[in-house]
Amino acid sequence: MTLQQLEYFVSAAHNLNFSKTAEMFFVSQSAITQQIRSLEKELKLDLFVRKNNRISLTDSGQVFMREAEQILAKVSDSIERVHSVQRGQKGTLRIGYIKCMEMGSFPRNVQNFYFKYPGVGIDLKRDNAVALHDEFLMGEYDIIFNVESSLLSYPDTTEITKIGEYPFFAVIPPEHPLSHREMITQEDLKYERLIIHNFSRSKSEFPHDFPAGYLRNDLMQNISRTNDDAATIQTMVAAGMGIGILTELEVEKASMPLNLSYIPLETDGIQEILYVIYSKENENPLIPLFLEEMKK
Repeated sequence: MTLQQLEYFVSAAHNLNFSKTAEMFFVSQSAITQQIRSLEKELKLDLFVRKNNRISLTDSGQVFMREAEQILAKVSDSIERVHSVQRGQKGTLRIGYIKCMEMGSFPRNVQNFYFKYPGVGIDLKRDNAVALHDEFLMGEYDIIFNVESSLLSYPDTTEITKIGEYPFFAVIPPEHPLSHREMITQEDLKYERLIIHNFSRSKSEFPHDFPAGYLRNDLMQNISRTNDDAATIQTMVAAGMGIGILTELEVEKASMPLNLSYIPLETDGIQEILYVIYSKENENPLIPLFLEEMKK
């Protein structure tokens, strides 16, 4: 069995046409059919049903197509890894990310990047929004993943790209009268104690920016507790300390066994926005490589 045979087979499996596959590889149709016949002989099974000049995959062929695609992808990744070492792609990429990003695809992006570029070092730090902002401005990160906030500003030399928008949810204990609602309105929260994310260093430091617009102004007096950790907020809710306000990013894969209800919160379209942020003046060649991986 050769890689060429696998490539011919996968192409034919997608096209269901030996002639078209031959054209794609600039070989004769007889060369394609001969190689696939040889592959079938080695496997001791038929990969295609051939009838009236038409072909279709057998059940075994469908299974083998998926396996062959994985083999070819693995070989391609291995070649890229070897080439990256030969090209001397080394150095360190310093990445800061907001808490709860680990609940999404971010860990897999980091894993894939590290696998593709084995000579590269990756420094990761998980922190709150303000700390990420401050340390980025001090030059401690090449890239940060942070949320939008009126508390945070960046110099004109900063590249800021939106990568996600996340609606807000009310986190409610199971015995609460609101726990079975399909939607929570701002009016529903009028007499409730609220637990929200605290992105600033203190409530008194930025009184006019706290919180960030997703609650009505009159509800600010209902804020009884703040915390910058989603798991802690959920624990507080379970303990009966109030209703939590979290984003979809923080609750979409919630796995804490607390039997809480996560109900969409009406916010007049306001959502939390997640950005990838880096300096245009940063010449670290690993930055565009990692950003490309994030698109996958």
